[in-house]
Amino acid sequence: MRIVIFIVVALVAVVAGGVALFPMATAADLAKQRLPDLKFANASGSVWDGKLGGLSYGAQTIGDIAVKTDLLSLFSGKAAGKVGMAREGLSGEADLSYGLGDGGLDLKNLKLAGDTSMVPGMPSTIAAAGGKFTLNVAHVKFANSLCEEASGEVWTDALAKINYKGWVGPELSGPVTCAGGKMQVQASGTAQTGEAVQASLDIGQHLDMQMTATVENAGATAIEALTSVGFVLEGGTLVLRQSMAGK
Repeated sequence: MRIVIFIVVALVAVVAGGVALFPMATAADLAKQRLPDLKFANASGSVWDGKLGGLSYGAQTIGDIAVKTDLLSLFSGKAAGKVGMAREGLSGEADLSYGLGDGGLDLKNLKLAGDTSMVPGMPSTIAAAGGKFTLNVAHVKFANSLCEEASGEVWTDALAKINYKGWVGPELSGPVTCAGGKMQVQASGTAQTGEAVQASLDIGQHLDMQMTATVENAGATAIEALTSVGFVLEGGTLVLRQSMAGK
């Protein structure tokens, strides 16, 4: 779930936080000097109220973003405001606050929704099935680029879109937390035929992501269905592991 896109936007904000009336293009150019992997196609407006089009970071395509800065927050040593993001198959928004002195990043009211094909590391067969996901996070706090605390929930019907010889997977949902300095998105569900699915996505400070999913109590048809989309049998458990390296 591309929650890390908001971290990239926050880095733009911290570069330009003291000059919030700068043109957005100038602020983004300043950010690029510190973040060579940051790219954008066009810019308009100011950091106070502006837009960046065609934004990407390394191998990750982000899309178009809109930023509205709270100028009064600068007097308290923070760069704060609202960020919105949109691209085909994905949209999101969040309130962010970045400490100009301590580098602490807080995200609130983060909402992300889109196609499961947008999830990094999603196996191609599952991605092509047409599933959706939603991510609603009330609060996330980062310090020194490490996730300290988070509260929220995720939902997806990615496996429910699979219909293989009559076997249909369950919808999955669960909490968003922090573990070992990484943001962790967990989801679980049980199919009507009894298969218990557990999935987690760990997001590290360098945008590295590790997704692991397991299925217990799988019947013959479920095993056939899930191995066809990338799961492998390890003992009596079906396991899927996908990773994406960060920069």
